[in-house]
Amino acid sequence: MRVTGSTFYKDYARTVQDLKSEYNKSMDQVSSGKKYANAAESPLDYYAGKKIDNLYNDAEVKDTMIKDVMNRLEQQETASRTFYGQMQNLTVKYEQMASASYQGLESTVDTMHTYLLNTQQTMAQDLNASYENYYVMGGNDGTTVPFTMSQDGMTLTYHHKFAGDKNATVMSMTYDPDNKEYVYSGTYYTEDATGNPVEKKVLYDPTDPNTKPSEADQKAILKEIVTAMREQGRMSLGYGDITNLSTLPDTYYGGLNMVTGLTSDKLRAECDATNLDANIETFKNAMNKSAFALNSQAIYSSGKYYESFRGPEEAKEAACQKMNADLKYVIGNWDHAMIDVSNTFRRIGVAYSTLEDVQGRLQVAQDNYQKEYNDHLGIDTYDAIVKMYQGQFAYNAAMQVGSKIMQNSLFDFVR
Repeated sequence: MRVTGSTFYKDYARTVQDLKSEYNKSMDQVSSGKKYANAAESPLDYYAGKKIDNLYNDAEVKDTMIKDVMNRLEQQETASRTFYGQMQNLTVKYEQMASASYQGLESTVDTMHTYLLNTQQTMAQDLNASYENYYVMGGNDGTTVPFTMSQDGMTLTYHHKFAGDKNATVMSMTYDPDNKEYVYSGTYYTEDATGNPVEKKVLYDPTDPNTKPSEADQKAILKEIVTAMREQGRMSLGYGDITNLSTLPDTYYGGLNMVTGLTSDKLRAECDATNLDANIETFKNAMNKSAFALNSQAIYSSGKYYESFRGPEEAKEAACQKMNADLKYVIGNWDHAMIDVSNTFRRIGVAYSTLEDVQGRLQVAQDNYQKEYNDHLGIDTYDAIVKMYQGQFAYNAAMQVGSKIMQNSLFDFVR
C-alpha cells in the first residue's frame, strides 16, 4: 500500500477528531457528573441508574411534602392545645362562680360573665389558626375562614367550601339554653336538573321562637356539617399502602372534629354516605355537650343573674339558683369535653412523631440511592478532571503537530 501525504493527513484528521471527542466527553462528564450520556454506552448501568434516580426523586418529593405537612400538623396541635388551655382557665372560673363568695357583688358577676363571653370568642378564633394562608382547622377547605362567633356567644357559624362548589356553605349553630341543645340554620346548595347550583336557606331568629326551623330543615344543615366532618386528606408520604387508603396518614383536621372528639374515621365507620342519620345523631349529642355549648349555658345563666341585680330580690334569688344549677351541669360535663379536645392533639402528636421517623428513613434512603447511583452512573470527579486536562493537552499537542503538516507543499498534498 502506497503511503502518501494525503493518506497521512486524513489519518491525522481522524486522530484529532477522536481526541476532540474524548475531550468534549470528559468536559460533559465534569459538568453533568454523569458517566454516560446515553443508554448505548452502557445499557445495564444506564437504566439501573435511571431507576435509582426515579427512586431518589420520589423520596426527595415525599421528604419535601412531609416538611410541609409537619408544619401544618404543628400548627394544628398548637391550635388544639391553645383551645385546651382556654378550657383549663374556664374550669377555674366555673368553680369560682359556683362559690357564694363570688356571687354577692354585681361587679364580680359582671366580670365573670364578661370573661366567659370573651373566652367564647377566643376559642372560636383558635379554630381559625393558619399556616401559610392555609386554615389548618378548616378540614379540606384551606381557603375559607372557618369559624365565626356571634357577639352574644350563642351562635357558632361554620363556613366550608366543598370540592367543586363556587360558594361556601354556611352552617350556623345557635345554642338554646332552655333545652340545652343547638338549633341549626344556614345556607347550602343543591343542583337542579341541569346541574346548576340552587341556593337553599334555612333561616332562624333566636329572639322569635316562631322562626325555629323544622326538623327536616335542620337535618339538611346537619347533613352538610357531618359531610364536611367526614372529609379526609390522606397522603402517600413514605409509609402505608397506597392501595389501602386507611393505612395512609390523614392530614386534614376539622375544628368541629376536634371540639366534638369525632374523627372522620369514626364517622365513616358508623355509616356510609348514603344515609347519614346515625352521624347526625352522634354529632348532635356530642355538640350539645361540647365546650362551646357548655360555656354558652354558663354565659346565658351568668348574664341573667347579672341582670337580676336590678330587679326584685326574689327574681335575683331565682336567677342565682338557676345559675348554680347550670354551673353544676356545666362542671359535670366539662371533663369529658376537655378529653374530646385533648384526644385531638394527642392524635396529632402521634402522627407528627410518625412523620418524623419516616422523614429520617427517607433521608437515609436518599443517601443510599445517591451512593448506588454513583456506582452506576456517577463519576469520580477528581479522575474526570484529570482526564479532561489530559484530553485538553493531547488535543492541543495534536493541533500543534497539525500546523507542521499544513506546511507541506501543494504538490505533496495532492500527490
